[in-house]
Amino acid sequence: MMPTLSHADRGRRGSAATIARTTPEQRKEIARQAYLAGAVNTVVARAPELTSEQVARLRAVFAPVVGA
Repeated sequence: MMPTLSHADRGRRGSAATIARTTPEQRKEIARQAYLAGAVNTVVARAPELTSEQVARLRAVFAPVVGA
């Protein structure tokens, strides 16, 4: 009987398998998307700290996207 792997061990093995089957370009795109997700999460988490000018700039950038 095989020992049960921990959640972390399964994650490490899955990550290694993913890296092995992706191209450098795909890994770069995955990293880029992860970076952007982190940046968005940071802005959302710190939204109460934003100045009115910063909020206005975000609205100006995203209003056309939301309205489309």
